[in-house]
Amino acid sequence: MRDVIQVFAVINLLAIGLSHALQPRAWAELFTRLREKGRPGALLVGGLHLLFGAIIVAGHPVWHGIPIVLTLLGWGWTTKGVLYLCFPELGLKSMGRVDPDRPRGFVVAGVALIAIAALLAWPRFS
Repeated sequence: MRDVIQVFAVINLLAIGLSHALQPRAWAELFTRLREKGRPGALLVGGLHLLFGAIIVAGHPVWHGIPIVLTLLGWGWTTKGVLYLCFPELGLKSMGRVDPDRPRGFVVAGVALIAIAALLAWPRFS
């Protein structure tokens, strides 16, 4: 199961990372529009983070070596998802920091996700 979760994560991290890096304005626009929806927008973002994080947490309990990065990421996304779902105002505050005219943060996040995908994929596919 751990191997399946790692491959699942590598594919998703790479795709989302590339999208963030190549389409930062679209991501900034998405988060701006979701924030405009108010609490329902924060609930949607929270649910997506919880889903991805919980899949990792449930199937990847690895606490040693390089794969620990994925486990920690899973717990981080799970925690973020729960916080946004239980306290949507907190999510809205975070989402409010997104500026569609300055989407550089999405490029940085995208590069980080690509790096994590490469780190996790390297031993498997080298």
